[in-house]
Amino acid sequence: MKNLEIHEEKGMEFLFSPLFSEFLFLRHAFSTRRGGTSKEPFRSLNLGPSEGEDPALVKENRRRFFEASGMKPTKVVEVKQVHGAKVINACDIPEDGIVEADGIVTNAPGVFAAVQTADCLPVLVADPVKCAVAAVHAGRRGLASGVLEAVVLRMKECFGSEAENLVAALGPAISGKCYEVGEECIPPFQQKYPQWRDFCIPLMGGKWFLDLPQVARLQLVSAGLSEERIGSTSYCTFSESARFFSYRRDGSPTGRLLSAIGIV
Repeated sequence: MKNLEIHEEKGMEFLFSPLFSEFLFLRHAFSTRRGGTSKEPFRSLNLGPSEGEDPALVKENRRRFFEASGMKPTKVVEVKQVHGAKVINACDIPEDGIVEADGIVTNAPGVFAAVQTADCLPVLVADPVKCAVAAVHAGRRGLASGVLEAVVLRMKECFGSEAENLVAALGPAISGKCYEVGEECIPPFQQKYPQWRDFCIPLMGGKWFLDLPQVARLQLVSAGLSEERIGSTSYCTFSESARFFSYRRDGSPTGRLLSAIGIV
């Protein structure tokens, strides 16, 4: 397992996965909150629209993020994230339309798939054989619905990708020691994973800690990826307030992180 690496460029900070470094056909990055123009409570690199935020600042933040991280998209494709398991091909998203989904796949040069997060787990996937990529918003409900398995299947359907060739990088998210949920959230994971106690830790009063990155790893392995081709993340959005936005920590309004990947 290889952890994400911090990079700084032009006053911007972002994260890269070393697992993708040998793939010259793609560019990718996970944002932090450092290096932008937004004011409190969105300080400073807010990359998503939020109530009370100036859209012009978000636009400038995005320009800085893509430029500093070496991504030069001709088009950035996003969806209305709904915490489900729907995955869509970027070419099927209308130019001015809003599509509800939580995963985007593409093999089109210049098209960058992106997801927004503020505690949920962003996952970027690459197929170095078929030159295809995916961006996934993997929250608790999406993982319970099998969103990462759906991404692997969708890449096979669209591009002929084989699971054993895929490489995945897990981005910054709320860590298991900080993500407390009610007992009603646990059954979907109990039913799906015999080893569910490895990532579900009981607390007092019917509460549990749930480790989303560990669930994601298990789901990707279950879908056919090998352990060594899945990058790890040690960055916690909740506990690292100077580096990341966190909806659970800060409530609303708060900013959004962006995770993007595309083919050059």
